Amino acid sequence: MMQASLTEEQWGLLKQYRFHRGVPAASDGINASELLDEQRMLSYLKDRISMMGASDLKTAASLLMKRYAFVAAMGMLAATFWNRKLNLSPENLVLVDYVNDKGLWLPQFYLKDSTVKEFTSWSEKEEFMVALFSKHLDKIIGVIKRSVKLSNLILWENIAVYLFWIYENDAFVTDECMLDKKKSDFAQLLNAENSHWFGSYNQNPLSRYYTEKVKVEGLEDEIRVRKTCCFSYQLENGEQFRCKSCPQTCRVKRLTSI
Repeated sequence: MMQASLTEEQWGLLKQYRFHRGVPAASDGINASELLDEQRMLSYLKDRISMMGASDLKTAASLLMKRYAFVAAMGMLAATFWNRKLNLSPENLVLVDYVNDKGLWLPQFYLKDSTVKEFTSWSEKEEFMVALFSKHLDKIIGVIKRSVKLSNLILWENIAVYLFWIYENDAFVTDECMLDKKKSDFAQLLNAENSHWFGSYNQNPLSRYYTEKVKVEGLEDEIRVRKTCCFSYQLENGEQFRCKSCPQTCRVKRLTSI
């Protein structure tokens, strides 16, 4: 692996999705590594229920994972489209609260160490993915599951939705070679033989959600209906935040339109 860098345009794209270089004021954030402790996770969620507009801890925890899923999305965007490794270890991430003008809680992520490396082999990229998923995200999921009693099926689908968006979005593709690499990396992420990348799973926790897109009444484009509900509709004024792929509404609309 070689020392490398990102262009200002690439850093700008990461910033657009809430990833920043540098360290914020100590009083403004929390190290992601602290969330690997069950009691600290509970305290973190309880302290932010009102800020999130959540009705209970399960809703708050699901929302946290929907926001935290961008660690996976941005990590894989950089790895696949730019061939770059970001330091996304829990010890290197700081979360800072932010609520936008629509009332959405959108924590910002700061990279304490913003150095970047270039992958020089597939084995290096595979090692990065194991560190990202099995040694980081799966551990966060485990803490949430134990502390809030929220199904890891919901939590993994919260991650899968944004990863699918990254790999089904041609906006990040600049040439034919990159298109081929995108298809190849996506296939590897969904490969049943790579379930060990994500933790101790007999089944790949992403591939179960990669279902056929369908037509739903009221929506122009076909969508992939979620298998689990993320509880966004339970947020304060939640109907405006309900996912367009919500299983509660999409299946009803499909039945009435058949």
